Amino acid sequence: MSQDGMAMPLNGKKDPYDIDFTSTTAKVPWYDKIIHSMYGAYSFNVSWVIFGYYLVYFYTDVVGLSATVAGSIMLFARVADCFTDLWVGYMLDNVCYKWGRYRSWAIFGIIPLFLLFIGVFTALPVESTGLKVAWAAVCYGCFGSIGATFSFMPQIAQFCNMTRNPRERETIAIVKSLCTNLAQVAAAALFMPMVKLFGGSKGNEAQGFFWAAFAIGLTVMLFQILNAQMTKKYELNRDGSCREHLRQVEHEPMFAQLKSFAKNRPAIILQIGEVLKQIMQAIKNGMIIYIFIYFLGLEDFYSVAMFAYTIALMLGVFLMKPFIRMFKDTSRAYMICMASSAVFSIALFAVCSIYGPAGASQSMQFGLLFAMFILNGILSGAYYSFSNVMIPATVDYGEWKNGKGQAGVVSAVNGFCITIGAALGAQIMGILLDGSGYVANQTQSDGTIRSLLILAFVIPAVVTLIHMVLQMFYGLSDKKLEACMVDVRARRAEKQQRLQKKRTTNKTD
Repeated sequence: MSQDGMAMPLNGKKDPYDIDFTSTTAKVPWYDKIIHSMYGAYSFNVSWVIFGYYLVYFYTDVVGLSATVAGSIMLFARVADCFTDLWVGYMLDNVCYKWGRYRSWAIFGIIPLFLLFIGVFTALPVESTGLKVAWAAVCYGCFGSIGATFSFMPQIAQFCNMTRNPRERETIAIVKSLCTNLAQVAAAALFMPMVKLFGGSKGNEAQGFFWAAFAIGLTVMLFQILNAQMTKKYELNRDGSCREHLRQVEHEPMFAQLKSFAKNRPAIILQIGEVLKQIMQAIKNGMIIYIFIYFLGLEDFYSVAMFAYTIALMLGVFLMKPFIRMFKDTSRAYMICMASSAVFSIALFAVCSIYGPAGASQSMQFGLLFAMFILNGILSGAYYSFSNVMIPATVDYGEWKNGKGQAGVVSAVNGFCITIGAALGAQIMGILLDGSGYVANQTQSDGTIRSLLILAFVIPAVVTLIHMVLQMFYGLSDKKLEACMVDVRARRAEKQQRLQKKRTTNKTD
């Protein structure tokens, strides 16, 4: 018998609706792991990775805007996220629609996300700079505040609801990281070739970006739909009613929820760190194409190198578990990955500076520099993986600390931190790129070339080291979390007994 009263079928085959939502040992079917990961990692990340790599370039070299204006659009268009992220997070914790507490919002966002993603990469055939800026701001702003917020804000809450098993969470975190890197493959190795393919023989980049975005948008929509179908059994009973533990409870004011969240120090530290990580990634990813075009002179080799780099990111994912076992704590392993990634980034800067453009170009074509580039990708892949397993841990800790799960609020804060961090990174990159003397589609000066190297390698390394120092204040070891969860399970068992006793009493009366 399941927690929600679903009986096992007589033929002995496990009913997919028979789920114990309190078990810390139950397994999650592999199909569910893969679909959740493709939805929560690939579909969520592919658009943002594409934005990180190419949106500034699209605005500067295709639409014709300055880098500062492009960065400003990406920053200020995210202001709406301050409201929609928190509002949807609040609704996740306090309202349950008939399609499910979490999956309802994922369903609401499917169509808007698809249309707005195409809109972002639509270059209006007009001369007016004002119209171009307005179109970019509306499409990019609504993509984040409506399409992405509705579609993917529920993913952390869904993850926490699917399993309480820490080993299963680690496995799903690895699968999600692999799917994140599939998004990297689509963005780094496939997107620009698709732009060239759809742009035709005349090299119409505006047309190419539009149809490449259309094709990627279709893949995102596919996994959104599959996820909505897969999560039905986790949120609804077979008869279509909402699972008991997800039904609407008494509303808690937004301020009270945020006040409770403020007591969750590990969650706060982790999310501030997410902002720093997103700033670093936005600058690092956004600058790579400029390095290949203007420093290395290897525009045609870019897709090959980025495909190899993305494979390296995927290999790095598998280092997460060994690192945790080796250093005997998740947070400690996380910090060591940060330090290693920063060191290799500085090393890349040093080698590029020593070799110069000609020598570095030759070395990047499967020489020493290429090997270092790939090693940096492996370490970065491990570094980027940790948040997938640490965020649910902060949700569990918050339940122990505050007596109530706040998956919605944590999802809201995480979504906001991701988007504001990426926007800040794009803004910082745009300002520094303009300050370097960069002129689109022109040969760059020696001073600008050196500034591009600093932007691509040194600045990201510095931000990563700042992140590492911040993580020292996380304060939640694996041993401490395990002790907290023992206490939480005891509380849940006691609560379940009280509810059962109350039901028995009511039936007797």
